[in-house]
Amino acid sequence: MAERPICPLCEGTGEPHFTAGEHRMFRCTACRSAFVYPQPSEEYLERFYAAFHDSGDDGWYNDIESRMQADFPAKLRMFREHLPTRQPRVLDVGCGKGWFVRACLDAGCDAEGIDLSSSGVEHATNNVGVTAHLGTLQEHAESLGVFDGASFWATIEHVPDPVATLSSIANVLRPGGVLALTTGIADDRIDRWLPGATQWYDPPQHLFVLSARGIRAAAERAGLEVIDLVPCFERTRGRLFIRQARGFAAAALLRAVTTATGITSGRFAFTRYPLGNEMFVVCRKPT
Repeated sequence: MAERPICPLCEGTGEPHFTAGEHRMFRCTACRSAFVYPQPSEEYLERFYAAFHDSGDDGWYNDIESRMQADFPAKLRMFREHLPTRQPRVLDVGCGKGWFVRACLDAGCDAEGIDLSSSGVEHATNNVGVTAHLGTLQEHAESLGVFDGASFWATIEHVPDPVATLSSIANVLRPGGVLALTTGIADDRIDRWLPGATQWYDPPQHLFVLSARGIRAAAERAGLEVIDLVPCFERTRGRLFIRQARGFAAAALLRAVTTATGITSGRFAFTRYPLGNEMFVVCRKPT
């Protein structure tokens, strides 16, 4: 009988989903999130991300970061709607080159960042002029103090233990403080039409594809409560309409083709389409 691992998010049972190269992904029968099992070693991931950031002049992550920067004003506006004070103290977890920290400072917040990337922290400090710490939350928890809010953009899908990471963030939030995060969403309409074939299923870069139920379960286990969840984030209503219409049309066409031909990601070589939605989630630390 095939191994059925435990889902790290909700502790449900995983069933085989697909294999991409040397990596196997399972889908939780309870929360419908997907996860890599067994997970790559820490050394493997270090080598992978060294190559990831190193491709091209600044690494091809540079293109992704540029697109993320364009979303920051909308994300900051949605984030501030939930913050408990008008002049909050904010920590950007996984701050990269510091651009969201800069956006927070320009909006009147007291903000700083933290990241594992030495080049990112160096750029944030020397080029963007913000406070950024190199290392983990566990290493800096005492010196950091407490925050009214934390941000965590498109990062939770990369970490080996999302519940432990959310717990670390909860530990630096004051009671009533909020965490805003984004990540790809599993088990929405596009994912159900093309199971395991959207852009978020990308091991080993993405170790998890979380569903709405999965992020709620993980947050609860970390001592946080989800108070808002937008299943498809876009920076404007117009872009949201175009994204949804284009995504649903493309997914329906691809579903029709794969159904007619019998080609599915589960039966043939793994295929990843440039489709998929990003959810925007806000969690609160109970008072």
